[in-house]
Amino acid sequence: MKKILAISLSTALLLSIMIGAVGAQGSTIWTAEYYGNVTLTGAPLLIRSEGSPSNNWGFGSPAANIPADHFSARWTSVQSLNAGIYRLRVRADDGVRVFIDGVLRIDEWHPSPSNVYTTDVQLTSGTHSFLVQYFEATGAALLDYQLTRIGNEGVSSTGATATVTASLLNVRDAPNPFTGRVLTRIRGRETYPVIGRNADASWAQLDVNGLIGWANTSFLSTVNLQNVPVTDGSVQPTGATATVTAFLLNVRDMPSVLTGRVLTQIRQGETYDVTGRNLDGSWVRLNVNGIIGWSSAAFLNIVNLQNVPVIDGSTGQPAPMVNATVTAFFLNVRNAPNPFTGTILTVIERGQTFPVVGRNTDSSWVQINVNGLTGWVNRSWVSVSGDVQSLPIRG
Repeated sequence: MKKILAISLSTALLLSIMIGAVGAQGSTIWTAEYYGNVTLTGAPLLIRSEGSPSNNWGFGSPAANIPADHFSARWTSVQSLNAGIYRLRVRADDGVRVFIDGVLRIDEWHPSPSNVYTTDVQLTSGTHSFLVQYFEATGAALLDYQLTRIGNEGVSSTGATATVTASLLNVRDAPNPFTGRVLTRIRGRETYPVIGRNADASWAQLDVNGLIGWANTSFLSTVNLQNVPVTDGSVQPTGATATVTAFLLNVRDMPSVLTGRVLTQIRQGETYDVTGRNLDGSWVRLNVNGIIGWSSAAFLNIVNLQNVPVIDGSTGQPAPMVNATVTAFFLNVRNAPNPFTGTILTVIERGQTFPVVGRNTDSSWVQINVNGLTGWVNRSWVSVSGDVQSLPIRG
């Protein structure tokens, strides 16, 4: 009798946690449909309910009757959201499309090696429909879907505005003239609310009649920009600088001479602010007149590098092992380091141990790898072994 009672209490506790998880993220039950082709055509081979479109299938498949390669999937959901600015971030291997209220927000329907796509959208308070489409070509299969509220609706409470001084100005989906996709163009003397900025205020995030995008402040006359929050995840200036010692030095989109695409080149004697570094300090991230990119530290004279945060975990040496062991009875794993806006991806249990792959700025949350699923947990409910400060800042 005692054994039955213990099982009943344990089951009731688990059910209450699961119900709380659903309630915390609202209507986040997705209807998933899987197809045995890459075109979403014909009758689906599998229909089921899932908590999120996010899945890391690796070289496997979603189910026994779904092929490991050349399959596609569709997720639909209706969710009740508060009004605000939302950041849609999707990482996919291979193709992905995302529709919100029938409007195509991300359109990357092509093979890709786990590329990341982001866009910001302003949503009103109420019910919204979401549609995510995905296809897998060959090799590894991955989809990581995140929707995070990053700001309030409408004009910033600071009253910050920006007036265009150029005759025509691009508004992009990221604060970068090379990697930022052009969303629209605005004209001279037009004025828009500013809802965000990057760390050094070289780019401003504008609300262009409901379309959220970035414009270079060199072509804007801004008011109260210093009071606007940093919304692109960049790091505040640290006082670190780097002076070029090579005759000509490449600035790349990632810290690698093999995979990093060249964004621009800088010349001997030029000095730029350092905004980040990789784990062993062999690469640093520079702000080159608004272009954010990576250069090899071997060709730079760097001042105050010790003050610069690690924002990329790559290194020429093996990374230190950091693990997190769950101390709570049950613990939510979320897609963002926030108990209110972070969607629950899964629930882990006391005593389980997982690798830690990242942290937020103050290390109050850590990012863990739960059997291929990457998510965030509050550090108050895990015991961490290893040097957390050596990990890259990812949230």
